[in-house]
Amino acid sequence: MIFGLQQEFEAGDNLSLEIPSEGSTALSTTTLSFDLLSETRTQSLSFGLAGSLREGDIPRGSDISTGFVDPVVTLGYSREAANARLSFDGRYRESDVSFLDPLALLVDDTGVLVLPEDFETLNATGTRRSYNVSTKLETGIDGPFGLVFDAKASGISYGDGASATLDDSRRYGYGLEARLRFSPVTTGFAGYDRDYYESDDAQDSENETDAFEIGVNHALSRRASIEVAIGYSESSETENLVTTKSDGLTGRVVYGLEMPNGALDLSYEATRDQDGKREFVRFDRSFEQPLGVFSYNIGATRKGSGDPDLIGGLTWRRDLPAGRITLGMKRGVTVNDNDDERISTTATFGYLYQINQLSSLGFDASYGLTESSASRNDTQRTDLTTSYNYALTPDWSLSTGVSYRVRDEDAAGRSDSTSVFLRIGREFTIFR
Repeated sequence: MIFGLQQEFEAGDNLSLEIPSEGSTALSTTTLSFDLLSETRTQSLSFGLAGSLREGDIPRGSDISTGFVDPVVTLGYSREAANARLSFDGRYRESDVSFLDPLALLVDDTGVLVLPEDFETLNATGTRRSYNVSTKLETGIDGPFGLVFDAKASGISYGDGASATLDDSRRYGYGLEARLRFSPVTTGFAGYDRDYYESDDAQDSENETDAFEIGVNHALSRRASIEVAIGYSESSETENLVTTKSDGLTGRVVYGLEMPNGALDLSYEATRDQDGKREFVRFDRSFEQPLGVFSYNIGATRKGSGDPDLIGGLTWRRDLPAGRITLGMKRGVTVNDNDDERISTTATFGYLYQINQLSSLGFDASYGLTESSASRNDTQRTDLTTSYNYALTPDWSLSTGVSYRVRDEDAAGRSDSTSVFLRIGREFTIFR
């Protein structure tokens, strides 16, 4: 069990990134957290709970919420048997829309920043509530025949004034895949996936997609493998009680090669949604080095018969004699809370210099950009933070620094904010 306590004092101008600037604000935020982790040889359970108490000197007419804010609840469970595996993950978060940092919400398994679905609209007022739930069951993991079932649900809703300008949306999906091992080097698979999206917008939008797929994975050698799949997808979109449909073939070809210092992948993929076919071509390469890991990918994507867009990314971590450097970049196709495709670009950079055993200097930068072909409205967000960190005692830590944030949207304009902060915190850990 881990009990966390953090006290933060922050002062700055236009903390909500309003246009025009709302003036200066001084805040005191006390955050309490509790995390539980229980593990055995075959199963694990994790549970997290956090919330903050925020008070301060806020400009008249500001949209910043005070009192109890930002509750977060997480739950995870996994269990492994002799030939099966079960997992579950859930998360609920409530946030002040005007005070939410979209560049600090999601990070994928490689450490690359992932923009939230409603990135473009996070400049309103009120409360944002989001949830994500997913579960997965695998059987026949080491046997000749196996089944994989997965289901997921997510949603975003708004209240306290935000619902007047922002629309609630929900997504549901489930899938079933059967795997048949013909030999130690060849595995066939067949699967079905269904995805459903609905929004409480003025058009009562609903999108449904049913996809079928069959394929085979074959080991060409001890280091090389190839996967080939072909499928059929049918999508329907309903707006103002009018339904349009799109269907056709999908598929992918993926070649992988394990190398002495990493891995190489070359792939082609064709997908479909309610707006038609999209194609991807991508080259991936990863390197494992004694002092760090470096990987990159580059490719192109095209919607229908349109012009191709460049996609790609890289991740890099380097351990230094007195610190470390991290870098992550990604440009690809994502879907927003209106279920429209967009080209999104993210970048993160971090540098930590260890002065001595007790203190360090840090610099962190984050950048997010979405380019919407439907609305022609690009949105950018940039966060820069410089900090000094000091270990007051073995249990208590201090961090102070300066932050600069910018939001730039074609339709709304540009706003920025500069602030200074001081944080003091510690964690209490209890083992059993």
